[in-house]
Amino acid sequence: MTVVFRVVQNFLNRFKKPKIVSIDIAQIFEHFQKLLQNNQRVMELIADLGEKSGGEYVFDRKYLVDMVEELHSLLLHMVQELNFISSNKYLALYTSLDRIITQLETELRGRLSFGQETPIAVALDKAPLDRPELIGGKANTLAIIYCNLKLPIPPNGLVITTRAYQLFLEANALEDRIYALLESWVNGERDEHSTSRQIRYHILAGIIPKEISKEIEQWVDKRDLPKRWAVRSSAYGENGELSFAGIHETMLNVPPKEIPYAYKRVLASLYSPEALVYRRKMNMLSEEAAMAVIIQEMVHSKVSGVIHTVDVSGENPDSLVIYASWGLGRTVVEGRDVVDRFIVEKVAPYNILKKEIATKTISIKPAGISGEKEEMLTEENRELPTLSEKDIVQLVKWALTLERYFKYPQEIEWAIDQNGEYVILQSRRLVIPREKEFSQQNITTLCDQYPILFKDVGMVVHSGVGSGVVAKISSDSDMENFPEGGVLVTKFTAPWLARIVPKASAIIAERGSAAGHLATIAREFRVPTLVGVEGATERLQNGQVITVDAKSRIIYSGRVKELLSYELVAEPFPFEDTPEFRLLRRLYRRIAPLHLIDPSSPDFTPEGCRSVHDMVRFIHEKAVEELINLPKLLQKSSGVHVYTLESEIPLGLKILDLGGGIDPRVIETGRLRPQDIRSVPLKALWSGLSAPGVWSTEPVSVDFTGMMSSLTKTPSEASAITSPTQFNLAVISQTYMNLHLHLGYHFNMIDTRVEPDSYHNYIYFRFVGGVTDNARRSRRAKLISTILSRYHFKVDLKEDLVVARVLHLGEEDMIRRLQMLGRLIGFTRQLDIQLQSDEDITNFIKAFYEFEYCH
Repeated sequence: MTVVFRVVQNFLNRFKKPKIVSIDIAQIFEHFQKLLQNNQRVMELIADLGEKSGGEYVFDRKYLVDMVEELHSLLLHMVQELNFISSNKYLALYTSLDRIITQLETELRGRLSFGQETPIAVALDKAPLDRPELIGGKANTLAIIYCNLKLPIPPNGLVITTRAYQLFLEANALEDRIYALLESWVNGERDEHSTSRQIRYHILAGIIPKEISKEIEQWVDKRDLPKRWAVRSSAYGENGELSFAGIHETMLNVPPKEIPYAYKRVLASLYSPEALVYRRKMNMLSEEAAMAVIIQEMVHSKVSGVIHTVDVSGENPDSLVIYASWGLGRTVVEGRDVVDRFIVEKVAPYNILKKEIATKTISIKPAGISGEKEEMLTEENRELPTLSEKDIVQLVKWALTLERYFKYPQEIEWAIDQNGEYVILQSRRLVIPREKEFSQQNITTLCDQYPILFKDVGMVVHSGVGSGVVAKISSDSDMENFPEGGVLVTKFTAPWLARIVPKASAIIAERGSAAGHLATIAREFRVPTLVGVEGATERLQNGQVITVDAKSRIIYSGRVKELLSYELVAEPFPFEDTPEFRLLRRLYRRIAPLHLIDPSSPDFTPEGCRSVHDMVRFIHEKAVEELINLPKLLQKSSGVHVYTLESEIPLGLKILDLGGGIDPRVIETGRLRPQDIRSVPLKALWSGLSAPGVWSTEPVSVDFTGMMSSLTKTPSEASAITSPTQFNLAVISQTYMNLHLHLGYHFNMIDTRVEPDSYHNYIYFRFVGGVTDNARRSRRAKLISTILSRYHFKVDLKEDLVVARVLHLGEEDMIRRLQMLGRLIGFTRQLDIQLQSDEDITNFIKAFYEFEYCH
């Protein structure tokens, strides 16, 4: 499907407004069920893409093209279905869908494509993390380090984007010329040195367009300090799937007036002989070649160096190595002098295994006007260690954070300035020369010395090995104390756990699906994850050190350092360096990340959707919200037969069956009783709601008898209090229920689906209102939210409004929670009157658990 055809089609679709003069409730739910089915298929595709991103599977470019086309078709139907349900309330989703699919198609074409609105320059601390093709790999990594990990980088950073690079080529008519020179080199008509020399000459002789010069001048002029800048490369792919280590130019100690020339020097380094040979080897010679440039405040380093998060010599497994020298880092990265070397254990308290203090001779420092100079060290500094133990511990902690986040051994450039402040200059994947003898070791034999806690259990969501202390999570409060590098242990793979995934070394869940939201995020961050590990929350204790081998489905007691080392230095999968795999990873970055986690956030909008996953999350959430207005819609509906449930509980519950929710004989008798219910979720809820002692109509002693009578009457009886649309309604099928309960002045809404396949299952619960003052209503809301949290719901609480969700539990777990919700609704319906103090909250929570235990 072409972009033009798609845009026209979507434009026309926006004006196909369904005429809902007489609303067909059954049709609304038909669209809702289709939306859920398409939601499931999208998540399955994302899961499949995530599996293949591990590098273990063979696929071709057609697989990726077909994947994008199917995602587009599914999302388009979901947008249409939501707009049918909502009477076209979310037409802006069409624009968001166009933007996301256009980005995916641009990646498929293998060329960078920018619109007029694409920025020429962006501040590094505000750089779009989902657009590495715009800001380049190095800038993207630094922005992630600063924005996501909150670690310090050089201040006052500006990224001159790859769009500026394209403008530079266009303004100087260089694109065709460069292509012709590269083609003659590939055809063997010239060598890489002459090709490089010609291309770099043309770039250095080029004129920087005014719009680019203006961005640089305005950025520098706004800042009185610093007087000197560092100008660094950030090529497309640099420090990402490919390292380009040391291939591109970095200019240090650049005065403001020389920044334009330094900018061109960095652009020209994209075509150095080394860069040409490297890109040709990686099959990305021209189509993916683009250079962004970072301009940052110059860090006047007192000490600088490099960290390898793995000892590449293989002599010290489970340790890292710090190289350090006085002054700027070129001493280390370019090997200009001997340097200090520290080998440190990777587990607290980070013991220093070896110190090698070199007899250093030089220090590289900024020169007076520009550039750098070498200075001879004093006798004292030659023998003096460059780092203290405090420095080493700080650097180790940051290095482990980076390795855990990026899921590969890292090569990290760092500096300590004249004021003793630590700064990360860059981090990239460390290429490890695997020793032959190490690769032939029988890793299984080495692991046999460690006790096994679980073996051959669970399902692999993402393979790999992780180790850390157990941190069991069952509520929001537990998340605040989750330790860096801990092993997340949970009963359920709830989406609300997503924000701690980057901190986790591994994930173990008793329940969950490989196609769920949390599983998708675990794959995005490459966190080893097992789901379906029965008994994990009981057998594993907080603070216990374990090692998770998700690949072999084994959980060990203790830290299995041999296995961790082996995993880090193991040969990469053979397909990871192919162009198809790199394309998959770029697509995955636009498809899988979930940014819209909190529905109450101001960014939870159609415009806030930045990925396919965001679109799915937003559409599902808003579709469920729309169903809150069902009783009003039913007033306008036509041709709908609604039954009133006959029971001793004075609810006057009206039931609309979409199919399979009630005994077929009810159609003949016209009478619907509780024993006639076939809907799994309604049957479960009703069993809790009708349990002995749950539904009591005994009056509660209060000062206002009129207030009490409003609570003990059903909405149909209390017409003076409630509006005609506030009747109690359940729309059901065999596996689905949408329930609206108005009990006096407060309102319960439940939307749920319960099937044998856990991935389809969810409960959305909403409670609001009451008849007393704000304080008492808020106390009841707090009580409800506390109870729901302990049953592993994700709960959002605002004054007297409670919104709770739980996803992807097994059928039995869902039924138990619906039974609990039935008892909770009955238990709390008059509680706001009795909650006279905060202490009462604790007492009634205890009373509810005792009540639950009896049932």
